[in-house]
Amino acid sequence: MPGHSYLRLGIHMKPLMVAFDVAGTTVADGGVVIESFSQAFKRTQPELWETKSETLMAYALETMGQSKIAVFTHLIGDVQQAEIANVAFEQAYLEEVESNGVASIPGAEETFEFLKSHAIHIVLTTGFSRPTLDVILKSLNWQSRISLSVTPAEAGRGRPFPDMLVKAASDLLVLDHANTIVVGDTVADIQAGLTFGASRVIGVLSGAHTNEMFIDAHATSVINSVADLPSLI
Repeated sequence: MPGHSYLRLGIHMKPLMVAFDVAGTTVADGGVVIESFSQAFKRTQPELWETKSETLMAYALETMGQSKIAVFTHLIGDVQQAEIANVAFEQAYLEEVESNGVASIPGAEETFEFLKSHAIHIVLTTGFSRPTLDVILKSLNWQSRISLSVTPAEAGRGRPFPDMLVKAASDLLVLDHANTIVVGDTVADIQAGLTFGASRVIGVLSGAHTNEMFIDAHATSVINSVADLPSLI
């Protein structure tokens, strides 16, 4: 089409960039994120946890994929206390990684290799801080497998805002946002991708949210996991 830099692979169009979420999308979660939320509240907000644990966890599940500091700020109502809780969350997550290791979603690395073989940029976006993300990347030896990773603090805001995607596209000189794909396991991923203007915004069922939630959020496709992505490209 005039004005667009798409290349055709069969009947589909080749993107220049695919942006993936981390926990639940490319990295196996197994409930670690939500358990880390509960640990953070128990350690830093014991009274709040004792009286509102169900409400807190329900909101944490609903907002999975969003910036963790934003979630804590909303629930606690105090920025300084939210920052303390966020540090406790990250510490709890890292403790789990150190104890049990971290694993990729089956098929994630093969998908990365497929994209790399077709000269498609691989981006990871996350709600984690840079230190936590770097531990994950080092544990999986992914530094050389991806083109770029972005955290909320580096972009300005986390999901559902598109800031991380905007920064990634800018850094990689992907000028046409429609020439990208966004993949994630939460509604926040879908919202960010749609606002960003990606041509395809794909929900995966390997993490937090359901097929019905993705449909309601207007995902362009829903697949079982990132292992299925190459069939769409």
